[in-house]
Amino acid sequence: MNTEVEKEIKKEFEVERLIFFSDAVFAIIITIMILDVKLPEALVHPTEEESKKAFIHIIPKLAAYVASFFVIGSFWMRHLKVFSFLKDYNKQLLALNLLFLFSLSLFPFALSFAFSSSYIMQYTWGIYTYIGIVYMAFFTQGILIGYLVRNREALCERPDEMENILRWKIRRLSLYAVPVLFLLMICAGYFHISMYYVFGSMIAYGILVGRLKKKLYPDHKNDDVTLISFFRKVKVEKHRAKRVQQ
Repeated sequence: MNTEVEKEIKKEFEVERLIFFSDAVFAIIITIMILDVKLPEALVHPTEEESKKAFIHIIPKLAAYVASFFVIGSFWMRHLKVFSFLKDYNKQLLALNLLFLFSLSLFPFALSFAFSSSYIMQYTWGIYTYIGIVYMAFFTQGILIGYLVRNREALCERPDEMENILRWKIRRLSLYAVPVLFLLMICAGYFHISMYYVFGSMIAYGILVGRLKKKLYPDHKNDDVTLISFFRKVKVEKHRAKRVQQ
């Protein structure tokens, strides 16, 4: 086996290690989050009424875990799609990927802090921390994707298709929109403005992104790697199967 072939095999192995490590971090984060959703330790041999009250008590944190699970799942699906182009790596890519994984690793802390039994979606620093970490994850993933797009000739396969498939024109909006939304959240806290304005801004940004996707990428309506698109595709396939049977 010549030296060039050995280098290529080694490179492929190292790229696979990078992807496996990232997948492991995602899996560990999701596992750790559910460990914090538990009944009170003082509850020993409870009656049916006590069990009911204890369960109702943890519903906010359980709901927050479900939401966080799907948020992290969406990040993982996007990460999978982006790294499917990867053929090589460098120190800068490793550093940016670690920065993104670091932002995700803060989710268990944010979940515990923001949705403990004493803070049921109240106007607290816990909620700000949770939203801020979500913003950080969006922002760092946007930086990671942007770096790969800019260096796609050296690091990626199918470089000509990459920018269009990843819809980079839409993705890079997060590099500007997320800091603005974060500043809006800080201003809302400082001036004691209702957090519903922050949530409304997030929803408005989501609607804007959806419309821009349809306008800028009309030929890529059904290739998003998201949980919503997955369930939408399942629904479409079931509808097609029913029409065939009829």
